[in-house]
Amino acid sequence: ARYCPRLPSSFIDYARHMPKKYVERMKRTVPKKVFGGRFGAPDVVEWKVHPEDYEENGARPWEQEKVSKNLEKENRYNQAVLGKKYYGLAREVKKKICDKEWHLFMGDRVQIMVGKDKGQQGTVIKVSRETSEVWVENMNCMLEEEMSGAAKYGIDNTFRWKEKGLSVLNGDVMLVDPNDEEPCNTEWVLSPDGSEYLRKSARSGFEIPIPSQALVTYEYIQPDKYMEVEGKDTKSTVVLTRTYIPKMATFADEVCEQHGIAPQPRPITYWY
Repeated sequence: ARYCPRLPSSFIDYARHMPKKYVERMKRTVPKKVFGGRFGAPDVVEWKVHPEDYEENGARPWEQEKVSKNLEKENRYNQAVLGKKYYGLAREVKKKICDKEWHLFMGDRVQIMVGKDKGQQGTVIKVSRETSEVWVENMNCMLEEEMSGAAKYGIDNTFRWKEKGLSVLNGDVMLVDPNDEEPCNTEWVLSPDGSEYLRKSARSGFEIPIPSQALVTYEYIQPDKYMEVEGKDTKSTVVLTRTYIPKMATFADEVCEQHGIAPQPRPITYWY
């Protein structure tokens, strides 16, 4: 069988091993109650946070600040439902770039194309595929409060410079070609042996390798340095062991065959 390689942009992500159900629970976009059995009519779903009301801002759903905002949104939504009041959903327009057109990863060297930092180069420290944004180290910074509401506790306000996201969709940043240290457009090119996709500069044809920082997940820093936890991680040899062979037989027939019992012949039935 011919091996079909995948685009790196389709699977490289910090949270690629996170269970989907866990991510949805953190987003609060899960049903609170489902009213079914409506004699053929569609089920009525009461949500914790309506999926069309969830707003992406580049933060991970399990980060403390994002969790607090989702809980506040859940309370407002439920109060409106219980009070039978109108609640306008955010209905955010999707800004995600398709895998074929996405070429930026953590650790990449990019050049700022807009704003006060235009023309400067820096390293990507964060990527959000959902909003098509990247955060560049010490670039596009804004002064923010370290802790909001500190004055009421008798603590002096402190401020810090914090990076803000730059839109890849609008061309705010461009990848730097290591061949000439100039910004360039890139494309995915299949390797000569057809085993993987390579990222190459459209101008010079120079290959731009994916940085090792892009492979970091919440489980490991590098895949080859991951250590299996004895008693918790299922070994790959066990996972790939074939334990079931499909047959044209019922469960009762398989049990009889396993224990050497002659199966009883089933009577012929007809359906009209």
